[in-house]
Amino acid sequence: MSYPPPPGQQPNNPYATPQQGAPAGPYGYPQQGPGQPGYGGYPGGMPMYPGGPGGPMQSVVKMPGQVITARVFLFFAGALWTLTALGTLIALTAGGAVALPGGLGPGAGSALGIMLLLFLLYAGMAALHIVPACLFGRGRSGTRITAVVAGSLNSLVPVIGFFAFLSVDTSDGAEATGGVFFYLLYLAVTVLTIVFCSTSAASQWFNRPQH
Repeated sequence: MSYPPPPGQQPNNPYATPQQGAPAGPYGYPQQGPGQPGYGGYPGGMPMYPGGPGGPMQSVVKMPGQVITARVFLFFAGALWTLTALGTLIALTAGGAVALPGGLGPGAGSALGIMLLLFLLYAGMAALHIVPACLFGRGRSGTRITAVVAGSLNSLVPVIGFFAFLSVDTSDGAEATGGVFFYLLYLAVTVLTIVFCSTSAASQWFNRPQH
């Protein structure tokens, strides 16, 4: 014999007292407690995760300003080495064209050989600066080390040129001042390239996780 439910628990009674607790979910699924945050911060969904809806967005890593400046200096030095190599190649081609009709003497052959070696040296220095500068966006620690080596080798040029310029007797004061200023400016660019590539910001940039 069945009895009717109490007045407070009648299913169709709009004035009935609501039951406590959440209804049970399907068999095999964990029960979702009241007030538990879910997907996007709403109850009953999936929990929030970083970088997704309802979570903090991950910041985009940008190249530091010092690294960008070092990259510009490397491109600048590489462009100078490229122009020097092209000038040597033009002189080498002109010298070979002049010497071809009459043949190459011992002195002319030695001069052309020296110019060829200089062209290879200048072209190698241009590549040593331009290649790592192009890889700053996706390079690793090897790129930074190569940039430091390139700046170190490049710093020898203004030092040697500065002492060679002082050893020459120049009567024009404006020319002497301009030469000293050029070598000092070139030396400052090379030193700043080394310093900017050796900072902690540069180390963090080249050691950042890449996906």
